[in-house]
Amino acid sequence: MYTEQDYSDICAQIKQRRLLLSIPAALLLAGVIVSFVFRVRWLTIALSLALGAGLIFGYGMLVSPLTAYRRHLNDVLHGRTRTTTGAFKEMEEGTVDRDGVKYYPMMLNVGNMDDPEDDRLFYYDANLPRPDWKPGDMLTVTAHDKSLGAWERA
Repeated sequence: MYTEQDYSDICAQIKQRRLLLSIPAALLLAGVIVSFVFRVRWLTIALSLALGAGLIFGYGMLVSPLTAYRRHLNDVLHGRTRTTTGAFKEMEEGTVDRDGVKYYPMMLNVGNMDDPEDDRLFYYDANLPRPDWKPGDMLTVTAHDKSLGAWERA
């Protein structure tokens, strides 16, 4: 599902967005310094507020989602993973947000299909195309915590 190239791409995209965010921030900071030197209090306050609001908004909307996804990729590629084999049971249509990443919840059964105690919950990345699994298909999944990192038909 994931490769080292995916991880490198997301890291490069984070650097690019941080750079794009730092350019207007540097201009506003220069304006704050100039207005402070010339003692224009109202302009210093206005530029400081604009700088703070712009940094908080920009980080929250542009950088934070990518850092959450980078953390997810790092975990499934380089973190502690486990492999489970079982029968595919279902995948929900709606997505859930878990640690800042959108997933499709799915159930894998490792024993008796009628016994709910044998069901295992996993999360499939909503940014990837949905697989064409049918209920009862045998799958071998590799996951970090509950996030799928790789799968193959068993």
